[in-house]
Amino acid sequence: MTYKKSIIFVITVLTILLAACSGAAESFESSAADGFAAGSDTADFDDFEAVEEAIIEADFATDGDLGVTNTAGEVSAQVTQERLIIRTANMSLVVSDTEEAMATVSRMAEENGGWVVNSSLFQYNENAKTGNITIRVPSSGFNSALEALRGLAVEVRNESTSGQDVTEEYVDLSARLENLEATAARVRGFLNDTETVEEALAVNQELSRLESEIEAMKGRLQFLSQSASFSTITVDLTPDVVAQPIDTSWRPAIVFRNAMDSLVEALQGVAEFGIWLVIYAVPLLLVVGVPLWLVGRFIWRRVRRRRDVVQSETAVSTE
Repeated sequence: MTYKKSIIFVITVLTILLAACSGAAESFESSAADGFAAGSDTADFDDFEAVEEAIIEADFATDGDLGVTNTAGEVSAQVTQERLIIRTANMSLVVSDTEEAMATVSRMAEENGGWVVNSSLFQYNENAKTGNITIRVPSSGFNSALEALRGLAVEVRNESTSGQDVTEEYVDLSARLENLEATAARVRGFLNDTETVEEALAVNQELSRLESEIEAMKGRLQFLSQSASFSTITVDLTPDVVAQPIDTSWRPAIVFRNAMDSLVEALQGVAEFGIWLVIYAVPLLLVVGVPLWLVGRFIWRRVRRRRDVVQSETAVSTE
C-alpha cells in the first residue's frame, strides 16, 4: 500500500470511527473482551476488513488518542451534569388597567435580568384595552415570576406550565463534540504529511466536513443552554370591565353635538338621494321610459280604435 493510499485509508477509518462512537462504545468493549478471552490476539489481520476492525478496536482502547470517552466517563458526566429544563408558561389574567399591568410586567422582567420578547395592545372598548406580552426571565426566578404575575391580576382565568428536559441531549452532544474536535485535530495534523495536491485536497475536504459538524453542534449546545437558562412566559391581559368607573355625568353640549351630527348626516342622505335622482334616475327614465311610453300609447290607440269599430258594427247590426 502506497503512502497516498495509507492517508486515504486512515481518513476512511476516522470517518467510520466518528459514525460509530455515538452509540457503539459498549458493544466494542464487550466484543473486545470476548475476543481476548478466546485468544483473538493471535488472529490473522492479512485481509482489509480484519485490519480495519483491529484499528478501530485499538482506537477505542486508547481513548486519549482521539479523545473518545468511555461508557463510565459518560455515566459520570450525566451524573454531575446539572439538569437542563426548558420551562414555558401561558397565563390569562384579568386586570384593572391593561396598560399599567403591561408596564409592570415589562419592568419586572428587566429588573430581574430578563427582557420583553414581544407585546401588543388592542382597543377593547371606549374605556378599556386588551394586551398580550411575552417575556423571558431567568429560570431560577421562574416560580417567583409566576407568583408576581398572579399578584397583578384581579382574576387568573387560565394558567399552564410545561417543561422539556434536554439534559440527555446536551450531554450526548457534548461528548460527540469532544470526539469531533479531537478527530479534527488529528486530521489537521495530516496536512503536514501530505506530499501531493490530491492528498491535501482530500484531507482539507474531510477537515471542512468535520469543522462544519462542530459548528452545528456548538450552535445547538448554545441554544439548549440559553433556552434552559431563561424561561418563557406569555401573558394575556383582559380588562376588568366591572372595575371600570361608571360615568354618571350628563353633558348637554355633547348631546347637542351628537344631535347636530345626526342632523347633518340625515341632510347629507337627502342631498345624496336628490343627486342620484337627477344624475342617474332622470336620464335613465328619458332613455328607457319615453320609448316605452310611445310604444304603449301607440298600442293603446290601436286597441281603442278597434274597439270603436266593433261597437259601431254592433250598433248597425242591431238597427
